[in-house]
Amino acid sequence: MTINKLRFHLVHLLGRDEEVKNLSACLERMMQPGRQTKELVMISGYSGTGKTTLASTLQTKVNSVKEGGAFVTGKFDQFRSGEPLSAISQAFGELCRMTVKKGATLCKEIEDVLRAELKSEVYLLSQIIPDLKKVINQDTEHAKTSDDTTSDARQAQFNYAFRVFVRTMSSHFSPLVLCLDDLQWADVSSLDIIELLLADVQNKCSLMI
Repeated sequence: MTINKLRFHLVHLLGRDEEVKNLSACLERMMQPGRQTKELVMISGYSGTGKTTLASTLQTKVNSVKEGGAFVTGKFDQFRSGEPLSAISQAFGELCRMTVKKGATLCKEIEDVLRAELKSEVYLLSQIIPDLKKVINQDTEHAKTSDDTTSDARQAQFNYAFRVFVRTMSSHFSPLVLCLDDLQWADVSSLDIIELLLADVQNKCSLMI
């Protein structure tokens, strides 16, 4: 068998049965009927001990959900710590590509909600998540912000836009599992966004690893 045909996802994760069981329990608890909630799971350990592989054991279960769940990943990089929101962009870019694969009808539904809620501020999101342009068929439309808008005000606009975006996506992908690797290299902006999402009571049915 050539190396490009090896199926590593079928390899059993040795010595992690209890951890796999606990992780699966988090997903099942989150998906209980009438119990829409968020879960946060932190996996620690030395490099190369199988943390990413452990987290990925949920991917098959999420993908098999009848209603259509999504398991998306992003990886922070020690040498890209000066690039804000890099792993966030990767993960939600993957979600946008999944949306496009589901067809034009879903893209239109998401576009209608985002434009109704955010109007031209959708541009703020597409700056961080370029793949969003494939969903909303956006060209180079810019958000209209005055020159005297403070940095705090601009940050507040982006935070609101991002919350609306995640709420909208999680309403179509349930459960939504966000796996962020190598969190120790996360920039401050990414940590702020993570805190923002966890604190958003209107954003339900999501699991963050």
